[in-house]
Amino acid sequence: MKKINILHKSFTKPISCLTAYSPSIANILDGKIDLILVGDSLGSTLYGMKNTQEVTIEMMKNHGAAVNKVVNKSLKVLDMPYNTYENKVDALKNAKILLNCCQPDLLKLEIDKKKLFILKYLVSKKINIISHIGVTPQSFKNFNKIKILGKTIREKNYLLNLAKESEKLGAKAILLECVTTDTAKLITDSISIPTIGIGASKFCDGQVLVFDDLINLTTNNKKPKFVKNYLNFNKMASDAVKKYNKEVKLKKFPSTKFSYS
Repeated sequence: MKKINILHKSFTKPISCLTAYSPSIANILDGKIDLILVGDSLGSTLYGMKNTQEVTIEMMKNHGAAVNKVVNKSLKVLDMPYNTYENKVDALKNAKILLNCCQPDLLKLEIDKKKLFILKYLVSKKINIISHIGVTPQSFKNFNKIKILGKTIREKNYLLNLAKESEKLGAKAILLECVTTDTAKLITDSISIPTIGIGASKFCDGQVLVFDDLINLTTNNKKPKFVKNYLNFNKMASDAVKKYNKEVKLKKFPSTKFSYS
């Protein structure tokens, strides 16, 4: 599994990561981005859910398997959904289901102190794990209640210790979500495995965004501060739809060029 070498401090360039939930998007990303994440963010992004707690293992299997069919160059990461790794037995059973069906290079788990034993156990079974710390969305029914972490000394020390313990137990990388700049820098400088940030400053070893946010595909106008639009696909698609509608109404489409003789 040579691609895992990307997740090493010796990999000098910052690591890039984007989400993909379908073969069409994954095909665009493959080889142009270091990591492709089939994230449980598909719950809100694709299914209109208010949080990620309703995402099922069947959803992750279906989207993970679809993405796996077209990804050959980038590293594949898959989220384990909410309530599928509460104990060792379930964690291993569900991890094996996802690994066998989707063949990801790594699984990502949202980790707090109570979940460290799960991380340790899965690593002992030779499973590559990314430890997701900081804001862990699976903990929230209401995303409006999410707050930036690492502002207090207590929070900063807790996250630092969690990152160090995750490394000690064998995590391949740490995903830091919505933590202060100084906390992200402290953690990145204090561990030997890479940090990948989302809302965690440029001091992480890599960055991840939801692809739909990157191209402004979502209709959600209340986006987090860390989201940057690189393309206004929403407007482009809207203009294309209006043009199509007009041509249909005027009977300009389909023209002879688009008809069979």
